[in-house]
Amino acid sequence: MNDKPMALDNPVTLETLLEKLNQHKTGIALAVNKQIIARSQWISHKVCDGDQITVITATAGG
Repeated sequence: MNDKPMALDNPVTLETLLEKLNQHKTGIALAVNKQIIARSQWISHKVCDGDQITVITATAGG
């Protein structure tokens, strides 16, 4: 995740992965293999071995 390798015991969904990592869901987007995954798909999108997951955090500024 974000260029840091992770080992998972069994297949998980993006939703479950975020919960395990205690990641806040507000203001973030997820990309799997450089493709944005809609928030509505997080509950069903399975993470596969070798997937590259990027957490994109919205920041305010100007």
